Formats: sequence, structure tokens, C-alpha cells
Amino acid sequence: MRKILFLLLIMAVAASAKAIITTLDAPDTNISGLAWGNGSLWAMDALTDYVYEINPETGAVISSFYFSHVTTIVPTGLAYSETNNMVLCGGWYGTSGYVFKYSPSGDYLGMVDMCGG
Repeated sequence: MRKILFLLLIMAVAASAKAIITTLDAPDTNISGLAWGNGSLWAMDALTDYVYEINPETGAVISSFYFSHVTTIVPTGLAYSETNNMVLCGGWYGTSGYVFKYSPSGDYLGMVDMCGG
């Protein structure tokens, strides 16, 4: 009975799984964040501190900008705000988390301390 139940569970998961449509080469060596926004795929590299705007159909880099910050921030995440039309780069400095705001062209728009410090 357990084997049949397990087999049915596997079949249900397989039936609901989505197919891989395409794969793209990463624009850099240590991607630590991905986001979707403004019709593009966005990627952030934790070693080079670059943010890339990527054509989702071809994988070609459309544009890039340097994730500049004053202190030693470890880049850990990325988001795109369609409402505010901005790229949000997350990072950690010690035990404090920060979100750095950029325009899609890479203009620095400020930061938010997520830990209230």
C-alpha cells in the first residue's frame, strides 16, 4: 500500500512540474540574486558587485552597473519594484541588512537599513 501511495505521489508531482523552457549562461561567476522587472531578467554578482540587465530570450547583457557601497557589504539578494521602477540590491554588513535602491540605468537612489539600526 505504501509503494502505491508513494508512486501516486510521484506521478502527481511529475504531472504538475513545469518544463524548462530555456537555459541562459550567467553573465558573471557568482550570481547571488535574480529578479524580474521591466521585461528583463536582472542578476547580481556577489564577487564583482555588478548588477546586470539581461534579455530573457537571448541571455545577452543589455546593460550593467556597479553596486557601489561605502562599507564592506556582502551582496545577497535582488528585487525589482515595478511600482517605483527601481532595482533593489540587498546586502549584509555584519548583522545588519540593507537595501540599496537604484534606477534601472544604475543611478543610486538611496538605501534603507532593514534592521532599524
